[in-house]
Amino acid sequence: MHLMPLQNEILKISHLNCSFEEGFCLKDISLGIGKAQRVGLVGESGSGKSLIANIILRSHLPIAIQSGVIEFEGYDLLTLDDDFMRKIRGRDIAYVAQEPLSSLNPLQKVGFQVLESLLLHCPYLSKKEMWKKVDEVFLQTGLELGLKNRYPYQLSGGQRQRVSIAMGIVNRPKILICDEPTTALDANIQKQILELLRTLGEQNQIAILLISHDLGVIRGFVDRIYVVNKGKICEEGQTQNIFEKPKNAYTKKLLDSLNLPKKSILPTNKKIFEVKNFGIIYGKKKIFFKTDFKQALLGINFSMYERETLGIVGESGSGKSSLAMGILKLIKSQGEEYLLGKRVDTLNQKTFKPYRKDIQVVFQDPYASLNPRMRVRDIISEALRLQYLQANDYHVLIEKILDDVGLDGDFANFFPYQLSGGQRQRVAIARAIILKPKIIVLDEPTSALDKRMQKIILELLLRLQEEFGLSYLFISHDLDVIEAVCDRVIVLQNGRLIESGSVMDVFGKPKELYTKSLIESRIR
Repeated sequence: MHLMPLQNEILKISHLNCSFEEGFCLKDISLGIGKAQRVGLVGESGSGKSLIANIILRSHLPIAIQSGVIEFEGYDLLTLDDDFMRKIRGRDIAYVAQEPLSSLNPLQKVGFQVLESLLLHCPYLSKKEMWKKVDEVFLQTGLELGLKNRYPYQLSGGQRQRVSIAMGIVNRPKILICDEPTTALDANIQKQILELLRTLGEQNQIAILLISHDLGVIRGFVDRIYVVNKGKICEEGQTQNIFEKPKNAYTKKLLDSLNLPKKSILPTNKKIFEVKNFGIIYGKKKIFFKTDFKQALLGINFSMYERETLGIVGESGSGKSSLAMGILKLIKSQGEEYLLGKRVDTLNQKTFKPYRKDIQVVFQDPYASLNPRMRVRDIISEALRLQYLQANDYHVLIEKILDDVGLDGDFANFFPYQLSGGQRQRVAIARAIILKPKIIVLDEPTSALDKRMQKIILELLLRLQEEFGLSYLFISHDLDVIEAVCDRVIVLQNGRLIESGSVMDVFGKPKELYTKSLIESRIR
């Protein structure tokens, strides 16, 4: 269908209704994006916001469109044939995914992958002209030209996201759809990427549709907000109006999720964990039997106390997760390690096994850490069996632990794929606490969750800490979370501990310039 050109909006969705076979529906979706305007699409996981983006791009799975129109430059995108749509997708409407590795080919150098966008949409250009445009877009996105010859795995998370943005803007599209482009990044890189998108949008007159579950990210970036709940837009308006005078109860709930729970109990004086001169060296085999060594951590010293939450912060690559893996003896480490007064760094895997029940872990991605072939009851009871712990009635014990993490006993029969992200993380927490540990290592436990579920999981962790007397080693790039739930904090930079102290002191009066820059990078 060919429509009359739009007057004020470059893209307009009118009364879109569609459904999946499973039953999820988009109901009466209407929204507009003006030229060079920044628009936010906000909602929890599963609300339908990414589906709206996929329908605009016509990259969705088979879905029944009942009614509606998506107008773009005088055309209804829903009626265009696939060949015409392929010309628009990437050239006029581009996309930046949440996880850049999902959109980058691991077998091709990133420079060629950006060039590929030009090969598809600008075949009339010479190779020399194309590479000139690639160089220009690399510099525009803050990437060194030497990175063109690297593969995605050789880049940091922030660099990979910049490459994805370069692929999106190399054809100077009219609209750039960004689906959670900063969720997996630390605060400093997150701020840089948002500032980059703002600058590129203004310089190139590109409209941006920013999809996010985080109203804090949206607030300082977009001009207009659409709030999506259960497949329906429940509120829309200018950004300032949405934040100051929200009308819908769901919007108010999203805004309330920005107010994180605070830790109320104090730690005791009982020391339960300590590392001295702790370090980790990675070795990589080279040709002719030589080995290259990389110092991931060096000279780390700290102690933990009963009922304490100790935060670990730093940018990607600072050594946070390496520290966790070393403490858990999942990778080889150096230095002294004391658990419950016993030196454990001298123990091998077999003799350390009895101590594993005292120090458990909850990972960032609960879906990756739960066996997809096992039911919830088997996932939780496996922890008992691996520690050779006998229980007269596993069923009663599992039902009790599920109740402790806020899940009904019926969830014991579910597989991980049948659970939401928040429910899977509760199962991961249940598996950790069933052994009654003294310490739980939390490696980005809320990063993969939307803000409302993040708040719920934090409230759960604080309640369990008070109930069971747990101590947490809390690793996160989210400084707001660290400030809310931690007693003390350690700052890592390039594998070294550069600052530590109480949360109040470190966040209120940071001594190091690096710490100060981390804190200032928070998006408020």
